[in-house]
Amino acid sequence: MDLPSRFLTLVEDLVELPRFLEVKRALDAAARDGMKTMGRVCREQAERIPDRVALRFEDEVVTYGEFNAGVNRFARVFARSGVGRGDVVNVMMENSPSMLMAQGACAKLGAIGALVNTHLEGEALAHVHRVSGAKVALVDRPGARSLLPMLDSLRGIEFLADVPDKVADGTRFRSLAEALDAASDAEPDMPDVGPGDVFLYVYTSGTTGFPKPAIVRHAKFTAGGRSLSVLLGETEDDCAYAPTPLYHGYANFVGFSPAFHRGACFASRRRFSASEFLSDARRHGVTIFCYVGELCRYLMRTPPSPADRDHRIRLATGPGLRPDVWEAFRERFGIPTIIDSYGQTEGNVSLQNRRGRVGSCGRCAPFQHEGLRLARRDPRSGELVRGPDGFLVECSVGEAGELLSRIAKDSPMAFDGYANPADNEAKLLRDAFAKGDLWLRTGDLLRRDRASYYYFVDRIGDTFRWKGENVATMEVEHLLNGAPGVHETAVYGVHVPGSDGRAGMALVVPAEGEAFDPAAFHAHAARTLPAYARPLFVRVASAVDVTGNFKNRKSRLQDEGFDPARSGDALWFRDDEAGRYVPLDAALHAAIASGAKRL
Repeated sequence: MDLPSRFLTLVEDLVELPRFLEVKRALDAAARDGMKTMGRVCREQAERIPDRVALRFEDEVVTYGEFNAGVNRFARVFARSGVGRGDVVNVMMENSPSMLMAQGACAKLGAIGALVNTHLEGEALAHVHRVSGAKVALVDRPGARSLLPMLDSLRGIEFLADVPDKVADGTRFRSLAEALDAASDAEPDMPDVGPGDVFLYVYTSGTTGFPKPAIVRHAKFTAGGRSLSVLLGETEDDCAYAPTPLYHGYANFVGFSPAFHRGACFASRRRFSASEFLSDARRHGVTIFCYVGELCRYLMRTPPSPADRDHRIRLATGPGLRPDVWEAFRERFGIPTIIDSYGQTEGNVSLQNRRGRVGSCGRCAPFQHEGLRLARRDPRSGELVRGPDGFLVECSVGEAGELLSRIAKDSPMAFDGYANPADNEAKLLRDAFAKGDLWLRTGDLLRRDRASYYYFVDRIGDTFRWKGENVATMEVEHLLNGAPGVHETAVYGVHVPGSDGRAGMALVVPAEGEAFDPAAFHAHAARTLPAYARPLFVRVASAVDVTGNFKNRKSRLQDEGFDPARSGDALWFRDDEAGRYVPLDAALHAAIASGAKRL
């Protein structure tokens, strides 16, 4: 780091230091009191503030006393099914008080809650239920509909479901409602579970393959929640609103956990609705809005109203608010403070833009900068560059490189990674900047300014992000290769003007003697993939471009995108209004690129 950078970084560190000393005092006090797990905090909050509102979900209001009673009933149901310390419960539920109660019940029993993505279908869904090793699975009505066709292949799991009609039909679903009605809300016996024990599995696409369970220990949920409540200035009078899925780490750990530990209110809904955002904010008295960047873009697309500033939101925080939306969003809705951030559920990186520098995803804690490095990549091969000494080359100020995080005993954040240790190897980098060191690869390109603020540039490799979800191309390719008349596919993300992330595009090679059948391909994609992972664009070619070791070469495809003038191949567009793939010509390309054609 050059001298000007060191000076500016030091100035920012000194400005931020008082708040971080406050965080340290809070964590030290919690440690002296024995860092409590969610189960113990749940019981204590019910004793201390039983009548204070804990949750607001659409029209439901739940106090801390009611929440704890619900947690206890779920714990009794799980225990009756043989769930104890270290056992896994799959939780496949849309956002609801019941979903968080089930999570709390796992904490009280010392069990592990595996939070399943409710958008998964088919083979990917069956995989995540198997790989967790769960004894019991909890599903709501939408989840039960997805699971019904595959119950016979999941014989080792007991399913508790909120589907009385399916129970009556004689399936393997047990009635969750009946089990809860018969359960006592008395406090269960809690085992001696500590901060180092595993609390949750949060499924993530990783970089390749099917979703993998990332480990979340009680320390991450508890210490993280307590820290964030201080950093965000959260009080018992606040209401944090996170309308994104709770099976993702962000809404759960940045929205719910700080509010829960502070004794504040947490609000959410089953699914995000841009049209209901302001009515939710007013009805719940929202003061903190926990976003992902795409939500802010959706909100900007709603018709402006004189009532846009008629709310109590004082702070918005989250990942991925792009610079082209930032100022307009703040101005239109009159939100004084925006704290953008960066992190990974399975990683050990936490950045926050606590001072509101437009476009930045944040900086690390003061005086902890040596724990992060940006490593230079070769733009052609995509490999990290090593210098004459054999070590990686650190990027200069303003240069984009892959963000790496040091893994060391004295590192402020531990790296737990995935439940299967073998899945961690692709994330680890040894002998990076010194002999014997160990670093975590984030798989993301960022750049840094002289004051050590980071700016997100793009994702690296096969995984891309669309509609707030990570899409692992190997998984999508695996499923699309089974489409009628398809020999091979290569899936990648392409930039669409005016949209965050990258939209899915598939290069399809038809089987020998077959022609591409857009109707059959559309039906297969709809049957096997969640909506966010279905290719928005299709390119039909005679072969996939591969490297010498038979890896798909996608950089040229990504560069050419969905422009008919550049590809030379037949292109198709997934027209959701028409419910089919339609030919993509120059006129349609222009309409999509200009925003006239809504995605």
